[in-house]
Parts: sequence; C-alpha cells; structure tokens
Amino acid sequence: MVRRPYPPGGYNTCRSAPTPPGIMQMNDRYLSIDIKPLTGAMGAEIHGVDLSHVDDRTFDAVHRALLDHGVIFFRDQDITPNAQMAFAKRWGEIHLHPHMRCLPDHPGIIEIVKKEDDTTVFGENWHTDQMFTPTPARVTILYAKQVPPVGGDTIFANLHMAYDTLSDGMKDLISDLRTISVYDKQKKRPAAMTPTAPDEAPEPAEHPLVRPHPETGRKALYLCHAGITRQIAGMTEEESRPILSYLIKHATKPEFTCRFRWEVGSMAIWDNRRALHYPVNDYYGYRRVMHRITIEGERTS
Repeated sequence: MVRRPYPPGGYNTCRSAPTPPGIMQMNDRYLSIDIKPLTGAMGAEIHGVDLSHVDDRTFDAVHRALLDHGVIFFRDQDITPNAQMAFAKRWGEIHLHPHMRCLPDHPGIIEIVKKEDDTTVFGENWHTDQMFTPTPARVTILYAKQVPPVGGDTIFANLHMAYDTLSDGMKDLISDLRTISVYDKQKKRPAAMTPTAPDEAPEPAEHPLVRPHPETGRKALYLCHAGITRQIAGMTEEESRPILSYLIKHATKPEFTCRFRWEVGSMAIWDNRRALHYPVNDYYGYRRVMHRITIEGERTS
C-alpha cells in the first residue's frame, strides 16, 4: 500500500467552514463521514462507514483520522472474518503473534476469549501490542463478537501528550535511552489464551524509549508496563525501575486518556506507535469474545 506524505501540522479531519460539519472534503468532492472526537486527549468515533466495503477514498479518510486521533471507533459493523482480514490487509502485512494461536481457518486472527469463570483478562495492564518483538505491531484492529451487558471497557493513553508534557530535563535524560522488553509467558491469562510453547524462553527486544512516529515525525514515549518493559539497556532492572515506573505513571494520567464502551459489532483501530491501552477487568461471570488482527510495524533499530 502506498501512503501519501503526512503534511506539516497534520490533517484536520474535524473541519469547520467552509466544509459542512461531519463532512470531509477530498479532491474537491465531499465524502460523507462523521468524525466525532471522544475526549480532548485522543480518540474519535466514526460514523457513516461500512468497514466490509471500503473504497480507496474512504480508506484514506480513515487512515488520516487514525493519525490525527490515535484510536478510532466504529459501531454496528457486521463483518465476517474474511472481510476483517481483507480490510486489515489494506493497512499492511499481517503481524503474526509469536506466542498465540490464530483461528485455524483464518491465520492472523486471534480469537480473544474470556469465559464466565475466568478471573483475568487477556493483556491486563498498560501496554502497546507486540513490543516484545523486533518489529512491533503498528496497528491493531479489534472487533467485538460477544460482550458483557456492562463492563469490559478499554482505556487508551496518548503517548505523544505524555512525551510533550515532560520537563526539558527529563526529555534530555531519556532522549537516547533504549529499553529491553520481554514477553511474560508465566503471567496468568484466561484459560483459552494459553501461550504456545510455554516452557521456551522468549527472546528480548530492544527499542528506543523516545520514538519518533514513522509517518508524522512526532515524538512519543514508547514503553509498556513493568512485566514487558523490564529495564533500560545498559542498566540493571533495579536501576531502571524508578525511571520506567515514573514514565508509565505519567503516561497514563487521566487527562491523556479516552475510554471506549464496547457493543456487539463495535470495532476499534489503534496506532501502537503512539497509544497504550488497558482492558478493564470488571465483568466476572460474563463471556466476552473478540477478534483481533495486528499489522506488522517498522523495526526501531
């Protein structure tokens, strides 16, 4: 897929005059897509798009919205696994999780299941997807098949804002640091989400702590919770902990976040290069089934 250059200052997908509210103007023609920001920090709901039938102009608008808002949400989507895969491939190569099984007939789709008696949820902590690999996921596409009547929200945090609001001294301190991330196979997970080859030691991955966005150039903090981002390269875990603990706490301040309540047919798409996410575990006794696809990202070294 060929992407257009990202212009200086970014795209403004929520334009006022002369473009009518809720209408995006492209190539002197109007594209009827309603984009509503979710919070002042990040996130937007998009209406007027059927993700099972997306033409080039509509995809371009969706891509622009993701760059602007970090995470975008769609409601009332009726999409098959084949259609979800076809849509995902427009974003790039499918990223196969090295430790999780996919649906047998749809390599690339992980079915995330929490059963009624599971006490944990998959990915329960602040993280960005597949940071424990040399080429972390660029984009995640998550589709709700079955959800509890209440609970099970996902919270997102804006890593651009987290970096921008650091002091100049802290920016200087961390500017050239790199981190070591490792997949935790021993972490408790829902019964259906057992890792493959649980006894094999996972390989560590090294990434910059401050990461310029490959498409926009804007800097972001880039780290996960302590179970994945273990230490700063060249330091011990003990030496690293005060810096990493401060940064993850800073990055997840409420004013940097948005929260999404799922419904059957909802789809979320987020940019892992600039967003953390946290699945809320508050629906014990209910079943939840999601279909997830991740898109392969760029090497950071």
